[in-house]
Amino acid sequence: MGYETKCRARVTDAAGVVREGDATVLLETDELIVRGAARIKIPRTAIQRATVRSGVLTVTAPQGVVAMSLDADAAQKWLKKIQEPPKRLIDKLDVKQGAAVWLLGINDETLIGQLEERTTALSRGRRATSCDVVFVGVESIKDLDRIGKAMGAMTDNGAIWVVHRKGPSGIADTAIFAAAKALGLTYTKVARVSDTHTAEKLVRPVASRTRQ
Repeated sequence: MGYETKCRARVTDAAGVVREGDATVLLETDELIVRGAARIKIPRTAIQRATVRSGVLTVTAPQGVVAMSLDADAAQKWLKKIQEPPKRLIDKLDVKQGAAVWLLGINDETLIGQLEERTTALSRGRRATSCDVVFVGVESIKDLDRIGKAMGAMTDNGAIWVVHRKGPSGIADTAIFAAAKALGLTYTKVARVSDTHTAEKLVRPVASRTRQ
């Protein structure tokens, strides 16, 4: 999940055009995104400089200059976040070293590659058992049945990540939440997987888990 705030933003784009207004600003894994009248997207790798003065955070890149009007504390927090190296996908997904992982309908090469670095207990078959984490690919309504299969394969304290396409061509998160609720699962987290896909984390409620 990205870092987000609402503030007054002033953007001067590469052509020198200035736009200003109320904005929603998001710091994602790969991009700084300004939504609203002063909209712009800046890849994090393109950011050349970030400075704070009198509660205004200024971010400079070839695509343009973004000035965000924040209070002093918020501006410093945003500056720190921008200066931090972004988390790798595998770390956002809470996969521990050596975890037992099942891939069900997953073909994202970046995700698979990072999982292979993190654990050797990686299953790609049609069935699995005693999994700490199950990644489920959902591209259509019929694929929602995979969530039930994943639940049957995971440990009591395990987790399911439902990976689906963003936007109107993908499965709505509300459909995923409804399927999860019907199975007695709880939604806890969302993570960006790629430019096209996102993932929702599902777990058993603590009260329903087997007590040791």
